[in-house]
Amino acid sequence: MKTAAKSAKVKTAIRVRQKFDETFITHTTDIRITPEVDVGTIDGFLSFWTQGREIRIGPLTPEQAEKLAEDLGYDAVV
Repeated sequence: MKTAAKSAKVKTAIRVRQKFDETFITHTTDIRITPEVDVGTIDGFLSFWTQGREIRIGPLTPEQAEKLAEDLGYDAVV
């Protein structure tokens, strides 16, 4: 008789999906994050922190990064 090892499944904290939007003729990026993820802007990058790791998206102009953080509902980190 074999026993299978149990493993805990950790839900993905950050999901990124890119596609081409034919309506507006532009590329779009869909980012979904869980409430455990911290978000801020530093040096023109949109930064996400989860489980001791940092993920950066950019470079963006400081104005773009700040606007994106506001659109996501987070305070920008200066």
